[in-house]
Amino acid sequence: PLHSTPRAPMGRRETIFRLAKGFRGRSKNCWSLALRRVQKGLQYAYAHRRLKKREARAVQIQQINAGAREYGISYSRLIRGLYLADIGLNRKMLSVLARQEPYSFRAIVEEAKKGLRGSVLGVG
Repeated sequence: PLHSTPRAPMGRRETIFRLAKGFRGRSKNCWSLALRRVQKGLQYAYAHRRLKKREARAVQIQQINAGAREYGISYSRLIRGLYLADIGLNRKMLSVLARQEPYSFRAIVEEAKKGLRGSVLGVG
């Protein structure tokens, strides 16, 4: 039916047991164990949401470094060159370009090299 009776809001115990669903042993149906496991699980979830971002950035940097070294420049010099050339691409976009658009990435690397040469010569 379209208008069913509204359900009563869940109590604390019901919420904890619902979150503990799928846990092993008594952790899914024994209150004191379920409470501890759920709290710990939420702590892990909070921490790992941040770790996920950190690891993704590390992988992006590795991909950019691999792409840059194909064109004879290291990651750190590429990033410095991009800064000097006033190219504001973030690392996520650079890693996508390094993987999927090698010609575009090469053009960006060449611009970064120009930026580095300009800084060495004192131009700019």
